Amino acid sequence: MEDTKDLSRRSFFKFALAGAAVVPFILKASKSFAADACPKTAPAGKALVSSTEGMGKTLQYVTDSSTSKHPKHKAGNACGNCKFFNAGKAEGGYAPCTMMGMKYVTNCGWCSSYSAKA
Repeated sequence: MEDTKDLSRRSFFKFALAGAAVVPFILKASKSFAADACPKTAPAGKALVSSTEGMGKTLQYVTDSSTSKHPKHKAGNACGNCKFFNAGKAEGGYAPCTMMGMKYVTNCGWCSSYSAKA
C-alpha cells in the first residue's frame, strides 16, 4: 500500500524542479521578443541610413522588413539577424551596419545585401 503523502510530495518536487528548469528559457525568450521590437526613436547623434539616398537607396534599405517588396526578401529576414549588423554596438534597437559604411540601421530593417548570421 502506497502512502499518498509521499507520492504527492515526490510529485511536487518533480514539478518544482521541472518548472525551475523552464524559467531561464522563458526569460530568455521574453527578452528576445522585446529586443526584436522595432525601435520608436533613433539614437541621438548617430549617422542613420536613409532609404532615399546613398547606400540605403542602392541596397534598397527599408526600416521595416515587413514592407519590403524585394524578391530576395523572405519572412523573418531583418537587420537584427544579419551578419553585417554590429549588435555589439547596438543602441536602442539601432546598430552600425558594415554594408552601410557603419551608419546605423534599425534591427527590424532589411536591405538587398542581407546575409543570415552563421
